[in-house]
Amino acid sequence: MTLGGLATAHTFSALRHPNYRRFWWGGFISLTGSWMRITALAWLIYDMTGSPLMLGTVTFANTIPTMLLALFGGALADRSEKRYVLIVTQACFMATAAVLAVLTLTGRIQVWHVLAFSVAGGIAGAMDMPARQSFIPHLVAREDLPNAIALNAAAFNGSRIIGPAIAGLIITQYGPRGGPGWSFAINAVTYLAVIGALVAIRVNSRPEDAGRKPVLQEVREGLAYAWHSPALRVLLGLLAVAGGFGLSYTVLMPVFARDVLGVEARGFGMLMTASGIGATIGALGMASARLSRPPAVIRGLMAAFTVLLAAFAVNTDYLMALLLMVGVSGAITAFMSAGNTTIQTIVPDALRGRVMSLYVLALFGTGPFGGLLAGWLASLLGAQAAVLVSAAVCGAAALATWVSGRREARRPAFLAEGQP
Repeated sequence: MTLGGLATAHTFSALRHPNYRRFWWGGFISLTGSWMRITALAWLIYDMTGSPLMLGTVTFANTIPTMLLALFGGALADRSEKRYVLIVTQACFMATAAVLAVLTLTGRIQVWHVLAFSVAGGIAGAMDMPARQSFIPHLVAREDLPNAIALNAAAFNGSRIIGPAIAGLIITQYGPRGGPGWSFAINAVTYLAVIGALVAIRVNSRPEDAGRKPVLQEVREGLAYAWHSPALRVLLGLLAVAGGFGLSYTVLMPVFARDVLGVEARGFGMLMTASGIGATIGALGMASARLSRPPAVIRGLMAAFTVLLAAFAVNTDYLMALLLMVGVSGAITAFMSAGNTTIQTIVPDALRGRVMSLYVLALFGTGPFGGLLAGWLASLLGAQAAVLVSAAVCGAAALATWVSGRREARRPAFLAEGQP
């Protein structure tokens, strides 16, 4: 059955592949710990400084390496055994979480420590994300690839239901220093799950060595391929706006929780959990669907996100904020999943790591500036006005893309473009 560009599919078909199943469960456990760390770190920084701008600065420190290094991470993924790359990056994440835990629990944590480890985590992430995205096709049959991508998004966002709620409870129980410290410690332990899964997976994800070129030349090849594909240009541009402006609201969640909605750590955790519930709904919705008209679906989801984000920005009621956050997160997650699926469908295997690094760069590499801008606007105008500005920019981008891309959106070759 087809409705509005979506066709029904089996929701969990990719989990029938044992390697993907190991990878999915290991990732889900470690991501739950990661969301505990993200939630606790945001609360710790805001408690230490009371500055929305500092929240944006930490986000900048974590994501600026993605902007600078993601393209090289994509080239590394296209020339390396992706499984080994992921084992190394996950071990780096585990080490940074463990050191953060020790510093926080011993009372030695300072803002510069958080900034330094945010940069270190960002460097590892720039290598990790392209390898992770391009590793998935090695774990499932081609017909299950869209479902695997959507289920990966479901794991990422489903863990947001559990992780922030646990972190909020721990912070409430152990205080603004002990709570984050124990959250970081638990996060470090959870990385063992995904490292163990990667060790257990037996699959060859190393590309052919024939015709291998210098790294800079391979990076240029990936850029040239994306630039000469109108479909990719439009989609990556819309993803860049979503990453730079749309997702910047997440930086201000502690401000909304404490200053706009009047709730403390537990309420903040529940707000993040509501975001996780919505994201999981959006991801599972995409897992149950196949895109028959990607442009219409992607633009529609961006428009829905814009309206819901604007409503969240002007709202001051806590219960309504929880409901709106479900919708906001569901819409943006479905949008990102649809974009990921479309890109993975049209890109050839030889360029997959480099093109997916552009996806990472567009969606997450724009975050440094979006986070800083959101923090600056919140300090100047207030958190609500800052998020409203972000919603307006997203709405303008969706409208501009629809107007300028109508010709490409009607072309039957949208999905076939770029295939070898």
